[in-house]
Amino acid sequence: MKPQHHRIPEEQAQDVLMRAAQLYAQHNQSYSAQELIDAGTEAQIPPEFMEEAINQIELENIQAEAQLRKAKRGKPLFMGFAICLPLLIALGVAGWLLPRNSVTNAAVSQSAQTNQAISPLSNLSSATIAPSNFKCAGLTLNGADLSGKNLKDADCTNADLANANLTNTNLEGANLSHSNLENANLNGVNLKGADLAGANLAGANLDSANLEGANLSNTDLSNANLNNATITGTDMAGANLDGANLNNAQK
Repeated sequence: MKPQHHRIPEEQAQDVLMRAAQLYAQHNQSYSAQELIDAGTEAQIPPEFMEEAINQIELENIQAEAQLRKAKRGKPLFMGFAICLPLLIALGVAGWLLPRNSVTNAAVSQSAQTNQAISPLSNLSSATIAPSNFKCAGLTLNGADLSGKNLKDADCTNADLANANLTNTNLEGANLSHSNLENANLNGVNLKGADLAGANLAGANLDSANLEGANLSNTDLSNANLNNATITGTDMAGANLDGANLNNAQK
């Protein structure tokens, strides 16, 4: 080992940190969300960015699992958190080795190349976190838990989301046309401006859902619960409303 007084050139410091982070990752299998947020705090990354990054990684895991299941190519490959924590620790150490802005931008750029799953952290200067471009068109996500996720503008045409948990999920502007949402839990979901034309929502729970301006034409809403749902400007032409609960629906 080099003596502690040995000086590392500034242009090599970032490479040392990144390599050390990758070596450290080999000794750890997983991290809790709180551990990652704490590491982000050490690296002076705001918690909301960490939470959104974790959220997007989870969505990518769900998407990858569904794609692999559809392709029948063996076990799903999960983009884990294993490299995330040591990289963030490296960022924290770099805070006193190099100018903060240059290190943060360079380290995040390198980590994005190493692990695409954490690419949402690449623009920390923006106050607005961009939604994940979630795509589940034609995929089977039967019974999946997507509650509370930001799926704005998601493409889920012809997706199988039967029995899925979409409680309080943001699906504003999403394309769910011809998707299967039978018996799905959409309590409090935001479907403002979403396209659900020809979708199967039979028995779905849409209690307090925001359906303002949504396209529900030719949708099967038989026995669906739309209690307290907002249906202002909602297109329900040709929809099957047999047995649907529209009590207190806000037009």
